[in-house]
Amino acid sequence: MNKNLVLFVVSVLILSVGLFGVSFGGNRVANVENVASENTISVTGHGVISVKPNVCYVNLGVELQRKTAKEVSEKAATIMNNVITAIKDLGFTDEDLETVEYSLTPVYSYPQNEPPVLTGYRLRNIVRVKITQKNEEGNLDTSLIGEVIDAATENGANVVSGITFDVLNKKELKLQAITLAMEDAKKKAETALSAVNETIKTVIEINVSDVSFPSWIGKNMNLRGESTTPIFTGAQNITVSVNVKFGF
Repeated sequence: MNKNLVLFVVSVLILSVGLFGVSFGGNRVANVENVASENTISVTGHGVISVKPNVCYVNLGVELQRKTAKEVSEKAATIMNNVITAIKDLGFTDEDLETVEYSLTPVYSYPQNEPPVLTGYRLRNIVRVKITQKNEEGNLDTSLIGEVIDAATENGANVVSGITFDVLNKKELKLQAITLAMEDAKKKAETALSAVNETIKTVIEINVSDVSFPSWIGKNMNLRGESTTPIFTGAQNITVSVNVKFGF
């Protein structure tokens, strides 16, 4: 009897410890989750930088058609040499010029019920002019755009296409926008926590969204000697958002 009683008591004790151990563990996990949930704050910060373009690209050149490939090649070469010389007279160098298109294709007529007939050759030669010069205010000198186009068309260029604007220092501007966004997120978190007498203790997580760079609408023109009009560009915004989780 005594032996059986002892075994019964031991069994009860083991069962009790097991049950209490599971219960305490569950409570402990719940408490950790509550602490983690109660001690974080998530905010979104925005960074905005207003910029004006500091570079312009102008594609211009010649498109001709003649009876023979030799004739059209020689004529186009003469015109493009004159165009490039005129552009360099404005202060541009070889580094500012890039050939972006050169094509020579046969041209056919298609008489009804007859084989195609070769009627000539069409040549297209386009160069890209990079404009970065600044005016007295430190902005892109857009007056040079008109001067470049005028110089080209006056010397035989009959194609001006793809006038585009951009910024050269995108990496630097992106970092500046991210810094502003982080400062905005921190200020929002600090303001919210100060209302409940809390302060930021750590940063738990940061997510940076893609930076949005501005795009300036380009222009496409086919000019045959017409005088160009002034071109104006305005400031646009570079924006970035960050999602930050702070611990307090």
